[in-house]
Amino acid sequence: MKSVRDAIVLVVVLILQGTLANRIAIAGVRPDLLVAFVVYFAWMRGPVSGVVGGFSVGLLQDLDAPGPLGLNALAKTVVGFLVAKAGFRVHRSNVGVRFFFFLFAMLVHDVIYFGVYTGGELGAFVRQFVFVALPSALYTTVIVLILLSTAEGFSRTLLLTDEV
Repeated sequence: MKSVRDAIVLVVVLILQGTLANRIAIAGVRPDLLVAFVVYFAWMRGPVSGVVGGFSVGLLQDLDAPGPLGLNALAKTVVGFLVAKAGFRVHRSNVGVRFFFFLFAMLVHDVIYFGVYTGGELGAFVRQFVFVALPSALYTTVIVLILLSTAEGFSRTLLLTDEV
């Protein structure tokens, strides 16, 4: 049942990323819902699933994105592993913990992505980080917390549950 729910969530996220993300951009800053899905998936399924899910989602995004093939896959694979390992025994239903983990994951993803994409040029990397990564990470984190709260309100269960 969990795999069916995860597949449904992924399809919804892909649709939202392809349609809604551009429409709700603020000053050119768009949310990256695919990283948020990788965080959700890795947090709930563990390191191996997080790595496989991160790689799969990243490769799917790479097939539709400009830039080097495999860069999104690399960044999302690392994020999936780190979130699964670091977040295994934390209080997932706490809003502050959720905020920190989603924000941290977004920033790690963007550091990897822009670090490679800018070819190691420090000035270009800092510009991308300050003007793209930070605003996008904050925006995505807020959007994801709103979406999680809304989905949990409708389902009356926590999507990110704590270990029992």
